[in-house]
Amino acid sequence: MVYKVTVSIDSLDPNPDNYYFDTGDEATDFLYDTVSASVQYRVDHSPYTISEEELDNIREEEMTLVRLERM
Repeated sequence: MVYKVTVSIDSLDPNPDNYYFDTGDEATDFLYDTVSASVQYRVDHSPYTISEEELDNIREEEMTLVRLERM
């Protein structure tokens, strides 16, 4: 079975990136690695201190930009 992970830059991204994987584990690992990298980038480049609540909100926002589908 093939799994597709779609990664968007924002909610209106007309051309999101699609990645295909042979196993669900690979796809899930990639999805969480992508989200973690995006969250870390936002934290590293923020001029302000980020609270735990704000960090949770950033994670939630980033999770809305990825989608996992079984093909």
